[in-house]
Amino acid sequence: MSIRIFSPQQQGVGEFDGGKFVEQRPISFPGEKTAVDRVGSLFYWAWGKASDVAEIPMHPHKAFEIVTYVIEGLVEHRDSLGSLETVSSGGAQVIQAGSGVYHSEAFREAGSEGLQIWFEPHLSVTGKKPATYHQYEHEQFPIQTFEHAAVKSVIGDGAPIELDADAAMYDWTLQPGAEYRYPLTQGRSVGLLVIRGQAEAVAGSETALPLAHKAFAVVEAAAADEVLVLHADGVQGSRIIAIEVPEDPGYPLYRKS
Repeated sequence: MSIRIFSPQQQGVGEFDGGKFVEQRPISFPGEKTAVDRVGSLFYWAWGKASDVAEIPMHPHKAFEIVTYVIEGLVEHRDSLGSLETVSSGGAQVIQAGSGVYHSEAFREAGSEGLQIWFEPHLSVTGKKPATYHQYEHEQFPIQTFEHAAVKSVIGDGAPIELDADAAMYDWTLQPGAEYRYPLTQGRSVGLLVIRGQAEAVAGSETALPLAHKAFAVVEAAAADEVLVLHADGVQGSRIIAIEVPEDPGYPLYRKS
């Protein structure tokens, strides 16, 4: 098993609306130099928070699939399809950009916090489809509990979000001192972002590796039947967002530059 860990200093940063909304970017825009350029079809990943009401004006997208997952607060979506919707804590907004769409985002409460993630499907196929927008509330996502760990499925594993790109996404909440075991699959990569507390990751019989708050990790199985073991901090616990994608999706990927 391979576990690569990247500090916040190795990730990208950005801001919008005069600094009212600030982002940490585990995987950044093309042209921005960060330690991780992409993980399979996972093309961009930003984690941001608004210090005040903030807006990102209308801008275009084409062919990619864009998931906005709200950690806290209220996020408003407006697009050229005529959508005007607001989603609250634990909900998600999904744009399948298809042949093209314009959208804007607004963070309607100070402290609003969320993730925006871009997945790359087969662009020559999805670029010919009409654009779509879908919204999901927290209550629509399945949550399972395992020995003081709550596992919310956001994409895949019974979740309502369906993408053209092959991906799974989870929101893991580990109580202080909890252990959580996640089975890995050869040929698939898992990106982990620690958004609350801290934890340790154990690969088989290897020494535990620290996953500090704001750390980003990429995990890959070297053999069949490997299991990633996570131990949450004994005082703070941990909340980790996990995204799993194939290392090779089976179609050409856009070359970021």
